[in-house]
Amino acid sequence: MLTVVPRLRDRVYGDFLMASRLPRYRRLLESALRADYRIISAGGLWRLIETRELDPTRRYLVLRHDVDTDPRTAAAMWDVDRGLSVESSYFFRLSTVAPALMGSIADGGSEASYHYEELSTLAKRLGLRSRSDAIAHLPEARERFAESIGRLRAVTGLPMRVVAAHGDFVNRRLGIQNWAILADRDFRRGLGVDLETYDEAFLRRLTSRHSDAPYPRYWAYTDPAEAIRVGEPIISVLVHPRHWRVDRRGNARDDIQRVVEGLRFEVSVRRRRQA
Repeated sequence: MLTVVPRLRDRVYGDFLMASRLPRYRRLLESALRADYRIISAGGLWRLIETRELDPTRRYLVLRHDVDTDPRTAAAMWDVDRGLSVESSYFFRLSTVAPALMGSIADGGSEASYHYEELSTLAKRLGLRSRSDAIAHLPEARERFAESIGRLRAVTGLPMRVVAAHGDFVNRRLGIQNWAILADRDFRRGLGVDLETYDEAFLRRLTSRHSDAPYPRYWAYTDPAEAIRVGEPIISVLVHPRHWRVDRRGNARDDIQRVVEGLRFEVSVRRRRQA
């Protein structure tokens, strides 16, 4: 059962063994500030790039939070950000949307927006078998994305002009990511989306990229502390609340959902093959 979803074993163990890492989170940001980094949101950096106001003599750290689960820990991280007067990005899934928290983040000068997954959701529901199947269903995924972001804008009152794709096991299985939804420039322009955080024009300006990971690894590739130490000009740090503080009940729900979705997907694929 624990092998149905990749890395689920580490997730489950971490939910019981990991102590809160929020003090380490604060120390990471403090070390960046001591090294004279400007900690900024994804949208904030993109605006500097677009307006040609990016200062080549300055150092920047783009701080992004993908709130896959546990808005309570996201709120605790936001308290740290606010206390240090830094700007950051928080992207919420439909399952983690927290209007009051999102409003507080936006009022504090940071960015709260949508962590979308319409293509993978559709793929799991329909049991899509291949990348070509997923591409054929992009029009429907775009319709669903437009409905979702419109509804979220209405509920939160936020512009959500910067969005970030969520990654799912089915994306890896099919070889296509959720950001394919926004590959159509006319579509995204019509919806008022200025930046997808995986846009190549944005990524190529980053000189060092880092993402956290489940217990006991903590960082997927390299620790951003080293990039800060050597003075990389533009560092990107992606964090997920569940990797910094344990929410046993919420994480258990998410882990179970991952297993159930994985099993349902396999059943759907087999049924389509037999049809």
